Amino acid sequence: MLGTLVQELQQTEEGRLRRFFQRRFRNRADAADATQETFLRLLASAQRSLIENPQAYLFRTARNIAVDQERLQQRRAQVECPITDEKAVLNIPCDAPSPEMALIDKERLHLFEQALIGLPERPRKVLLLRRIEGWSYPAIAQHLGVSPNTVYNDVRLAMGHCMTAMERPKRG
Repeated sequence: MLGTLVQELQQTEEGRLRRFFQRRFRNRADAADATQETFLRLLASAQRSLIENPQAYLFRTARNIAVDQERLQQRRAQVECPITDEKAVLNIPCDAPSPEMALIDKERLHLFEQALIGLPERPRKVLLLRRIEGWSYPAIAQHLGVSPNTVYNDVRLAMGHCMTAMERPKRG
C-alpha cells in the first residue's frame, strides 16, 4: 500500500518537482538529486506515521530541501574562495618551516639537550616529569620522596638553567 502511494505520487508529481528544483538550482543534476531525496524522505516519513495529505507533504518537503540546499551553498560560498588568478596560488605561503628555520630549531633542540645533560639528576628528572609527562607537583614529590616545595624549586632551577644555556649563542 505504502509503496503504491509513493509510486503514484512519483508518476504524477515527479515532473513538477523536477521543474521546481531546476528553477531553484539551475542545474539538472542537482534537481534530479533533490527530487529523489524528496521521494526518499516521503517514503521514510510514511513508514513512521500516517500522512493525511501526501501531495502537500511532498511539496513541503521539496521546499525544505531547496532551502537546506541554498543554506549549504551560502555556507560554502563563505568558506570557499574561487581561484581567479592561477598565479596567485603560487604565492600562497607554505606552512613548512624554511630550511633556515629548520636549522635554527635543530640547533635550539641540541642546546636544550645539552642543557638537560648539564643538570643534576633530580632537577632533570623533575623537569621531565613535569613538562614532558605532565605530572603535578604533589605527584612528583610523592614519587621522589621530597616535598612539593622542593619540586617547585627544582623546576625553577632547571628552567632557569635551560633558558640561560639556550640564550648563550645569542650573546656571543
